[in-house]
Amino acid sequence: MKWDAGMYDATHSPQTDAGRELIEMANVRDDDSILDIGCGTGKLTRELASMARKGRIVAIDPSVEMLERARENALSSDNIALINIPAQRMDFKEEFDLVYSNSALQWIKEQEDVIIRAYSALKPNGRIAIQLPARDFCWELMENINSAISFLGLESRYRKMASPWRFPLKEEFAGFLKDAGFTEVNAFYKNYTLMFESINKVLEWGVSAALRPYLALLDEKKQERFKYAFAMSFENYRTEKGIEFGFRRLFAFGEKK
Repeated sequence: MKWDAGMYDATHSPQTDAGRELIEMANVRDDDSILDIGCGTGKLTRELASMARKGRIVAIDPSVEMLERARENALSSDNIALINIPAQRMDFKEEFDLVYSNSALQWIKEQEDVIIRAYSALKPNGRIAIQLPARDFCWELMENINSAISFLGLESRYRKMASPWRFPLKEEFAGFLKDAGFTEVNAFYKNYTLMFESINKVLEWGVSAALRPYLALLDEKKQERFKYAFAMSFENYRTEKGIEFGFRRLFAFGEKK
């Protein structure tokens, strides 16, 4: 699946706000060596680099389009290395003080294996900080995707489509960390309210990430109809402040003794 890195970078992305919160929770030190798994367009990679100014950041992502944008965003930082590789193939050995991953692991089905590889990548006393959407992360999003499918009569097109994501429960993800060898494991949910000023802003957010697997199965004309049907359903969540709905995220932390 190709990504529109320019759109993703330009769109108001609540996951970026959550990623900054994850950085704060990770207690980044100025000499940390950091592995950023699923760096995307590199916005948060650059912020990690500015905080770990005496350290180095290795950022990986499977998308060529995303990494091209990340290289542009990293031009002002001399302690960032970008590698085009999926997390399932990383093979680092005791190189990092911190493994950081923001809103990326939901796209990876082999999460247990990635956590094992992350553990291997950490030095002794290293730590891991991860954030991804929780299971049943946004009822409104999925309801409106399904409504668009039904409204356009596309049920047969999507009937055999496997979910593009994997959303573990917090207990399940904590188990992944413990099984890999992590201690001081802490996994918890955090609820957010997403706010968009207009339907167009909601649509930009949806098209930049969540809708991409669904739109990929349609020709251009049907894509536009799908986007319209999806976006207009969010009028049901309009308040005096704008378009407002909930979103739940899973945060997880651990240490390598």
